[in-house]
Amino acid sequence: MFTLKKIWNALNHAGKPWQIAMAVALGMLVGFTPLLSLHNIIVLFAVFIFNIHLSIFILAVSFFGMLGLILDPFFAYLGKSILLSQGYEGLFTTWFNNPIGHLTYFNNTITMGSFVISLLVFSLVYKVTSVLITKYRVVIAVKLKNIPILNKIDFFQQEEIKEVKTVRVLGVIALLIIIGLVSLFILFFLDNIIKSNIETAINKSSNKIVKIGNLSTSFLNSSVSLENLMVQDKNDKSNNTNIKSIVLDINLGQLVFEKVIIDNLKIDGISFPSKVVLKDTKPVTSSKKVIVEKNTNTNENMKSKSDLSALKDLNNLKVEEGFDKEVKRQFDKYKKYYEQVKPLFNKESEIVKNRDDGKFIYYTLQSNLPDLLIRKGTFSIIKDDTLVKGSFKDFTTNQFLYKKPFVILIDTKTEKLDNILLKASFLETKDIKEDTLNIKVNGFKLKEITEKSVSINNTKLNSVLDLKIIDQDVISGFQSIKVISTDIAFPASNKYIVLLNKSLVQTKGITGDITFYGSLNSPKFKIKSNLDKILKTKVKGVLKSQKNVIKDEIKTKVKEKLKNKLKGILGF
Repeated sequence: MFTLKKIWNALNHAGKPWQIAMAVALGMLVGFTPLLSLHNIIVLFAVFIFNIHLSIFILAVSFFGMLGLILDPFFAYLGKSILLSQGYEGLFTTWFNNPIGHLTYFNNTITMGSFVISLLVFSLVYKVTSVLITKYRVVIAVKLKNIPILNKIDFFQQEEIKEVKTVRVLGVIALLIIIGLVSLFILFFLDNIIKSNIETAINKSSNKIVKIGNLSTSFLNSSVSLENLMVQDKNDKSNNTNIKSIVLDINLGQLVFEKVIIDNLKIDGISFPSKVVLKDTKPVTSSKKVIVEKNTNTNENMKSKSDLSALKDLNNLKVEEGFDKEVKRQFDKYKKYYEQVKPLFNKESEIVKNRDDGKFIYYTLQSNLPDLLIRKGTFSIIKDDTLVKGSFKDFTTNQFLYKKPFVILIDTKTEKLDNILLKASFLETKDIKEDTLNIKVNGFKLKEITEKSVSINNTKLNSVLDLKIIDQDVISGFQSIKVISTDIAFPASNKYIVLLNKSLVQTKGITGDITFYGSLNSPKFKIKSNLDKILKTKVKGVLKSQKNVIKDEIKTKVKEKLKNKLKGILGF
């Protein structure tokens, strides 16, 4: 391709003058400007496709490349002056925010200066070279041809002149072959290379072992999909995470700005397999049986005398005041999750670039997109044979810039509840710091609670919680609770308590309201319910139902006391 004989033939007779002139002009453009520039790649494609003299082009690139090194300080000065010009700032800002414009690196001072000079002299170089080649062939080449000694040397012998075509067929074929090879590489090898690099990078930089079953990319759909992802802790072999599939739709244009923008993320089949642990096989008795056994045992140890004072005490007992600890325990659980999630949304450190760093001139990015953004997504988790489905939108690591809240929805049911619908919103900007939590629970089965000698079992309830957190500290909220059914029991000290406990089995109609206020670290609660009222009604019901029995017992006791007194007076 690049031989002195070909250059000699090109100068003297081979090809048309425009081929030589265009090769020199394009060679100057590539030589003056940084080699790895977008416009230079386009020029190289043009040189291969169109019938431009390759040897002259390579020679011109080499010559103007060395000349460009000498002129670089001038190019940098000129480029900086142009890039900082107020008249072009709007145009350059628009171009800087365009993915293709960003790829050109036009904001590099040397690139801008050398490109402008190349465009200014391109037409001049082309015309001058074309004229010189024409004059050379007419004047000098003809004289050289008439020198006998030169005609006897193979180097100077004239080759057969071939017809010149505008498009180089071999160049087009070579270009198609290159495109085909690149396509085959992407199709058969790229996915495995990406998969291997991801596994190696994570394994080296963390305490996790990652295995990806399959990874596939689609540039046409701008998507990446992973299947059968397995993550294992190096220190704890039982700490495993399996993911059936992950599909990401990526905005490729934003990768130019070093931003990862995922338009849609779908994660399916997250599970947490571990080593099988054999559970204790001791028989477990239900809470109902426990209550019955307690009642039965206490009946045997019951005092023989009737003690109505116990019912009086229960009638005055304020049970609802004893549930502060349970409410505090639930609130601390919500707080723990909140403190784990909240730091995720503003992890990016703000990088302030000088507009002029000596090599590049930076313009304002008009986009409010952060370095990482997931616009929307769905997920499904399987844990302890429970399927949890959820969706979310606007997850970002820089809410200060994006200014939209992260919203997550979770809908599931478990053995302990018929359904739970959770909606949470998190927003933290320089002006607004507000997080909200809404939880709707249906058919929640509550474990045993004991407060103030009151045992509550087999509780099934519905609940709605609305909670707001301002500035990550001030809390305000409200929770309403409606008990579908519950079993309430008191220590059975006499037969009336036993009767009361029987009447409290499957108690319905209990409602409660909890008001939250104060701060996140020092929360306060105000509990209001009709539980005490229902208990008083039940106590009155037992007293009413046992009214005649109580009268008979009082009469019997009075008679016994009178009889004992008469015996003492009469002496028999």
